[in-house]
Formats: sequence, C-alpha cells, structure tokens
Amino acid sequence: MSTEPYLLSEVLAVARRHPFYFPDIVYPPSAEDVKSAREQANGHEMASPSSQKLLTKKDLYKVIERLVCDMSPKNTYRKSCYTSMTGGGSGGVPLFFATDVHENRRHRAWFGQFLNSTGVIKETDWVLTSHFAGHFYRSMDLTAEIIENSGATVLCGGSYMTPAEIIKGLIDYHVNVLSGESSQIVNAVQYISTLPQEQRAKINIEKVVYTSEMLTPNQRAFVETTLGAVSICSMLGSAEAGPWAISNPDLTGNPSIAGSQDFIFDTRAMLIEIFPSSIMEVNSDLASIPDTLPDGESGIIVQTSLHRLRNPLIRYITGDIGSVHALPETAFAQLSERDRPFFRVLRLYGRDRRFSFEWDGMYFEFEALTAMLSSEDCGVLQWQLILDHHETSPRSAIEVRLLCSSGKEISSDALSDRVKAFFNVYSGNQGRLSVTILDDVNGFVRSTTGNKVIKFVDRFN
Repeated sequence: MSTEPYLLSEVLAVARRHPFYFPDIVYPPSAEDVKSAREQANGHEMASPSSQKLLTKKDLYKVIERLVCDMSPKNTYRKSCYTSMTGGGSGGVPLFFATDVHENRRHRAWFGQFLNSTGVIKETDWVLTSHFAGHFYRSMDLTAEIIENSGATVLCGGSYMTPAEIIKGLIDYHVNVLSGESSQIVNAVQYISTLPQEQRAKINIEKVVYTSEMLTPNQRAFVETTLGAVSICSMLGSAEAGPWAISNPDLTGNPSIAGSQDFIFDTRAMLIEIFPSSIMEVNSDLASIPDTLPDGESGIIVQTSLHRLRNPLIRYITGDIGSVHALPETAFAQLSERDRPFFRVLRLYGRDRRFSFEWDGMYFEFEALTAMLSSEDCGVLQWQLILDHHETSPRSAIEVRLLCSSGKEISSDALSDRVKAFFNVYSGNQGRLSVTILDDVNGFVRSTTGNKVIKFVDRFN
C-alpha cells in the first residue's frame, strides 16, 4: 500500500464532484467517480487551491448533517468510512467527518513514518499511551496505530488505569515514552511528584508525547522539574484533517512566545494559508476573500489536506490563529536532505484570542485570564471556568476550578483573592463567584466524546 499523499490536482478534481463544495450535488462521488476524477487530473502538479472558495465549519457540517442521516443506498458518505466524531456539544447527536477506510490506513502509516523521520518516535522506544477510549472516541486506536507505524512498541494503557497503575506499567516494562492528552499527562506527572525518591528513581521517561490542549508554561515547567531532562513533544490533528503536524523541541527549540507552540508540517501532505482575522467576517465567495498573509505574520489558519480524497478538505477555515515560518537551520542536521525542502514550521497560538465571555455586565478576555493564571507563583497546572445559573436568582454565576502544584508560592486563599480581583468581585456579586481548588483532574468537567478537560463550560447560554 502506498503511503504517499495525493496530488492537489487529484483532490481538486474530486472536489468538483462533491456536495461539500457544490450544494446542488446530492451525494459524494462513488469509488468509480473518484477513479475517473483522478484519471482526468492526469497527474498535473501545477494546480493551486486559490481557485477554490473557503470552506467554513458551519457550511461543512450543514452538509454532513444531511449526509449522516440519509439512509439512501446512493449515499456514498456512509459507505466504507472511518468516523471521526465531532460536534454534539449542545446536546445534539454527535456528527462525524467520514474518511475512506483505506485512505485512513494510508494516512496513519504516513504519519507514523513522519513521527520517525522527525525524531519524535524511534524504533527502540517503548510508549505507554493513556489516551481515552470508549463511547465513540478514537484517540486510543489512532495513537496506537500511528506509534506502531513509526516502528516503536506501544502499550495501550487507557484512561481507566489509575495513576498508580500507569506508573507501575512504566516501571515494569521499562517504558521511556509517556503519551496521552495534556490533562492526562499532568495527572500522571502530578502523581509521580508525590512518590518517594526511591520509587521515582525507577522511572525513566525520556519523552512525553501529548495531544489536545497545549501545555501551559507552568505545566511544561512542572513536567520538566518532576521528570528531569525530558523532551516534550506533541501531535496536532483534528477530526476533519486527522493528524498532520508534530512539535519536537529538539528541532524547533522551546516556544519563545508564551501561549504558542511550534509544529513541523510537510507541505507534500498539507497546504497551509494564513489569512487576516477579518476572514471570519466575510463571505466565502472568491471575490470577497482577502489576500493571504506573508510568512511570519499571524492570522487565521486555512488548511488543504492532501490525505483526504474521497471527502476532500480544501481551504478549510480551522478557526485557529497561527503563522508559518521556515525550518530553522539548526534542524537541518537532524533531517534527511530529501525532507528538508518540504518541511515548514507552523507557530500555533490556539483559538481566536479575541474570544471573550460576558459576566455581570462585563466582557472578560480569555487571553487575560490565561495570563493571570499562568503567573509562576500561582502554580496553576489546569484550570476550568464554568458559567452557570445562580441558584437563587436568574443571573449568571461563575465557578473557577483550579489544579495547582504542591510547590505553588502563594496560599489557596491568596490565589482565590487574585481570581476574585480579576473578575471585579464586590459585595453585590460576591455570592455569584466561587473558586474551587481541586486535588486532581477528576474534579473537572470533561467532554462527552473525548473525555477532555473543557476550559470554558457554558451552562448559562
């Protein structure tokens, strides 16, 4: 089986027959239609995505919702597909982005090789993954297969293992790589920090490979302090695009800007365009699309996947903020000459930082809240904000849940006072804001599909 990505010309040819891009088309192309489209593309490599309109999440999932529920035998969207769950956060049925089963295996094999070629995973590594599994969530099987394709040995721990069981597995099997989503990593490392020194000495973690939310500077410092000289890497992906980029500080260095993360991606597999933030406010018509931003300037990330063929993902607005940069020359010696010309760096800042929420007649920016809680003396490892209905009034109430390191420099009362000062708490609203200091991550509200810690839980609107 070939693991090479498809040509852009092939992906564009299939898109011209797909309801994602032409609403008048009822169903995605059949296998025969896909084959015909590729033949018509004739291996032409000079294609450009610029002739394609932008694809918004709203428009994409409007089509997907129709296709998921259509039981017609003509509906190829429901045939031979790997399902990546997304949506359903408002109580509705979770939707899925469907990838052809053979494309999915091909993509996983390619990404495993990508992990190996960028030095994130090696054949000699033993990896214990504690990714969540169950319900419709697929992180465990995705991570396990990718690691297998990188040549390493993987132990599937799963999220139902207690921290004590995970640590016992690390010791018993001489595991040198710990993998999981970011809150699981923090939970495991926090447990390690409570162990006596003779037991900690038996743990030999050389690398941490995490997914989901970026580790905060405090979390990274806590992991490094607890585990010693450890390389902290991560994988970047989504339900729509699958895994497509990696973070390896041995190649890019550690983040120089707080709240950012540098990822390496392969332009043979993923095309990235950066647009000004105004793109979120314009129509997707070609005539209204502004020019892309040059390398180094941050804006909205728009992606075109060359791993998605049967259901193409072209010029998809991710909603994330980032910028594209050249690969640092310091990384050249660690990469093959064949790969160097095609690798670029994506500096990811996360979701649109203009996003805010309203409480007590005021708007609060998540960026400012994150900056306040990232202060070193707070020792905050994980935080969550819950906007809910007040028990005895129709007004909204806030609960801030915090997980802190044992070495935080200020008291819990002082930290609580700092949070209350941020939200301008006074006698008139003090009964509608509370701060809860947690003992472990089990006290956080988690997503129903991925079991991830949700930073902002809105129960009020």
